[in-house]
Amino acid sequence: MDVDLGTGTATLVCREMLRYRFIHAIAVCTPLVISMVAFSDVNSDHGLDELIARIGIENIPTGANVEVAQVEAESAGGNYGPNMTNADFAGKTFTFQSGSTGNSGHATQVGKRMYGSGAVGLAPDITQIYVYSAEGWVLNDFLQTGTGSNPSSPPSNVELFNNSWIATFGSISNDNQALRRADWSIDTRNIMILNGVQNTGEHMPLMSFGFNCVSVGMQDGTHVADAVPSGYEMSGRQIPLIVAEQSTTSNATGVVSAVTALLVETRETHPNTSGNFFAGFSETMKAVLLTGGNHLDGWTNNPISSGVNRGRTNQPIDAVVGVGTANIDRSYRVLTGGQHPSSESPSKLKSAPQAGWETAAISNNQNKYIRFTVESLASEVSILMTWHQIANAGFGSYSFADLDLELLDYNNGKPTSLTGDSGLNVFESGNVVSESEVDNVEHLFIRNLSAGDYVLKIQRSDSASGSRVFSVGWLFPQQEGVPGDLDGNGLVDVNDLLVIIAAWGPCTGDCPADLSGDGVVEVNDILVLLSFWS
Repeated sequence: MDVDLGTGTATLVCREMLRYRFIHAIAVCTPLVISMVAFSDVNSDHGLDELIARIGIENIPTGANVEVAQVEAESAGGNYGPNMTNADFAGKTFTFQSGSTGNSGHATQVGKRMYGSGAVGLAPDITQIYVYSAEGWVLNDFLQTGTGSNPSSPPSNVELFNNSWIATFGSISNDNQALRRADWSIDTRNIMILNGVQNTGEHMPLMSFGFNCVSVGMQDGTHVADAVPSGYEMSGRQIPLIVAEQSTTSNATGVVSAVTALLVETRETHPNTSGNFFAGFSETMKAVLLTGGNHLDGWTNNPISSGVNRGRTNQPIDAVVGVGTANIDRSYRVLTGGQHPSSESPSKLKSAPQAGWETAAISNNQNKYIRFTVESLASEVSILMTWHQIANAGFGSYSFADLDLELLDYNNGKPTSLTGDSGLNVFESGNVVSESEVDNVEHLFIRNLSAGDYVLKIQRSDSASGSRVFSVGWLFPQQEGVPGDLDGNGLVDVNDLLVIIAAWGPCTGDCPADLSGDGVVEVNDILVLLSFWS
């Protein structure tokens, strides 16, 4: 008999039944993980070397002042804590939230990747770690599953939870309530919860089936990558969302948590984000992390490649590796590009930077628009949007919102579709429309987008009441110099307007004054220039 969670008066009875029904959480590892040595260069695999080369080693984030939580399955001896005497953990402070514990080899290995100071650690200056047992976290110590109470507040300043374990209550209804509680916590507390998927066999629902979390797999794709099965909300959703170059999903989740911690530090210290209220939203952090995913060879979200629907997909991400490999350099560009405001009208838009993000509220049947100007052929464009699904009071259901993304040609200030034949000479491959009906992630990934002016359309088409916060990130290739600076003086001013006037008319070959990329220097190019005016 299933337990009716969150209702009735026999709370203690329900809690005990839940405890016995909770199939012991399993660390998502292989038996060799405790003695496993690093087989890859974590820094280069996940963009840290590129970030150092770009901004200088003295400027890179290290996880300083970021507090994290690590949730671990208990080992055979009942232990869930990392080995505090390990050299990689010198100077760390551990607070155990689920009672006394001895050393867990699995927790030690995950910790090395999440906050360790050794070769496999990306965020060595994290010093405050709060550790939970998986059972404690789901039941008494955080989610409060099986009670009429809301989940607990995160301890201290924790806003990142790492779950390198899998489990189930053996009951879809009980699993769903635990997932809703986690999603509620993410939405209400502005935290990130990162969850490993199963390595082999079949999916386990806890905790990777959550809508608002970040599910993590391995770059080589050997994890379980089936869609969320029937019985769980919005079945058919794709997981994992992102991957890392590790041999287990446990360690991969630790790496992605470390990347996230670096982004949290950057958000608090970089002048383009420090003090920005919207930068602190968990929607923003999730969008920034996922937008920066590195799409390796073979990546596809299966866009339609011919006919009237060319460029459309209802599968936002790759079915095996999600958005690709977590990459701190790419996500750092998105985050530090800063917030660029969207508009409810597609007219008179100023161009957004080549990397950046927007977080705003959108009501049902409303559209938002963001303009982009592409100076030269863009070999790869990544645009990703996410939003939360809201757990209703009592955690018995969700309020679902449905948002879609579309990139349109900004033709004389009028958005024009790029699907079908109209996009044949504009982009080589990929998708300009993402319209999943079940995922709360939409993703455009476009290869060889022609120079020109474009507008991103964010559309909400559900009937749920109230507004919903969305966050969208974008990453275009870096451009040399100042966009619109035609005379090379570092400014966009009247001198550049004179360059356009001097080149007025049809042009072929190298024609810098043709800012709109339509082969003619005319009023459209003046309008583009004005959007960059210094």
